[in-house]
Amino acid sequence: MSRNNGEIVLLFGFEDQKQLKAVQTVLHMLQMKGRCVAKQAYSVPLRLLAVKEESFCPVTSGMQELDGQMIVFAGLSEERLDSVLSLLRANPACGKIPYKAILTQTNQEWNAYALLDELKKEHAAMHGTTGD
Repeated sequence: MSRNNGEIVLLFGFEDQKQLKAVQTVLHMLQMKGRCVAKQAYSVPLRLLAVKEESFCPVTSGMQELDGQMIVFAGLSEERLDSVLSLLRANPACGKIPYKAILTQTNQEWNAYALLDELKKEHAAMHGTTGD
């Protein structure tokens, strides 16, 4: 299986190095490109993060960390998405990653904060809790 250059997995809020290495190992096994997004880039539209190297992202002071880890998948087929999700779940070192999303026409102009807010609302609706 050859790597699809259009595939990218954006990683937000991975501060535990052991967990990050486990997630990166899964991505490497599947020949997927993963990119850790620095909090200075959280205000950049997701579509730009998916196509540009992180050095492109402006450095902005005062940006806050996300309150939860998040993965955004871009350019993956359904089969490839299923494969990566299965391997992440199967490896305990990857931990529980609460927020996952696919880059879509709807969310591509959102930044990490807006996407996380939406994911929290969806989780709250699914689980009958408040989004706070």
